[in-house]
Amino acid sequence: MGEVVKLRKSGKNLVITIPVEICEKLELKEGSQVEIEPFTCGGENGARIRPKK
Repeated sequence: MGEVVKLRKSGKNLVITIPVEICEKLELKEGSQVEIEPFTCGGENGARIRPKK
């Protein structure tokens, strides 16, 4: 089972709040950029998030 993230609207964008534990594992810091893409696995919709290098 995964972690829970929060979404909130900020102007025309959605802000995704990721738990600190996940950020530390991915070595993300405030201001980091990530790539996000939709994907489907086993008929379920999801999203992949990758640190942008």
